[in-house]
Amino acid sequence: MLLILMVVRIVLGGMLAATVLLGQASEDVLEEPGLVITTESNLVLVPLHVYRKKSSVSGLGADAFELSEDGVAQKIAFVEGPAGPENQGASRTVPTEIILLIDVSHSVMRRGLLDIRTIRSSMLEGLREDVSVSVYGFARTLKRFTGPTRDIAKLQRALELSYASEDGGSRVYEAIMQTARDAANRGGNVSRMMVVFSDGFATTGLSPDLVVTSANAFGIPIYPVILGHDKIIERASKGGPPQPTRRRPNAGVQRQSRARDQESRQSDFADIGPQTGGRSYDPKIINNMVIGQILGSLATLAETEYVVGYYPSSVDEPLSAHAVEVHLTNKEVGKLYGGRRTIVH
Repeated sequence: MLLILMVVRIVLGGMLAATVLLGQASEDVLEEPGLVITTESNLVLVPLHVYRKKSSVSGLGADAFELSEDGVAQKIAFVEGPAGPENQGASRTVPTEIILLIDVSHSVMRRGLLDIRTIRSSMLEGLREDVSVSVYGFARTLKRFTGPTRDIAKLQRALELSYASEDGGSRVYEAIMQTARDAANRGGNVSRMMVVFSDGFATTGLSPDLVVTSANAFGIPIYPVILGHDKIIERASKGGPPQPTRRRPNAGVQRQSRARDQESRQSDFADIGPQTGGRSYDPKIINNMVIGQILGSLATLAETEYVVGYYPSSVDEPLSAHAVEVHLTNKEVGKLYGGRRTIVH
């Protein structure tokens, strides 16, 4: 059997090592100033969605897709996706994990942001039994509060732990990368999607481009939920003619300049979504109803996702990166979203 070593090495340019706390235990793992991912698998999975107008297209088989590696056609070995109405809700061979990554920094943390009743009613009820949810939180450090589960009590406890973990700092981009690696290290052929609740104001200088590279290597689409954008827009619109004072002669100009900078940073955070095969959410207000709508749309995405797999034909020495892309054989079927990832073998 062909052994593929999928290795991604992303140099973080002297980034300080971060501590990852897993679960409720006190086991600390010191991260190296780089990211190394090794997965032993001979099947490469590529997630995607197919829509015709605003409706998901179901029931497509291998003949509906074509897959290439570095532009060279490859034989598709595996396709799994939304079944027709007659098999609605049936479990799949490849399970789905929805990762909830919550920013618990002082400036963002809102108790009750995620309510277990909302998660249950908007996401878990009616979903296939093979879809599970994991919960992580981050500020200065990253914590996994529960691995993939459908157990309501475990999810409730995970949310309580996240609210109790409020802290300073916001290593948002490091947290996304480390969460993806931690999930991938569990192994197995699993389709994953990551939902990140944050204002996107990282307190380190890590580039969002590295997050995109990492997420695409893992095949994990990112879904940023932007918090606090409404307040920034409000501050930016106030401005008006500056009110001179002895201490702050340009207070209005400075306020607008800061708001524009924050808008730019949030835009960079939001762009991670479409660049990784996901999408971003920019709610005007945050309440249980809005969060429920977001979680409901994510549940729909999990339900309507396709996974296309193939076996790479060779292993390079030394290891090198390869671009994998999936297209529809007939564009009249609909429009394909996602379907791209980078692997190293």
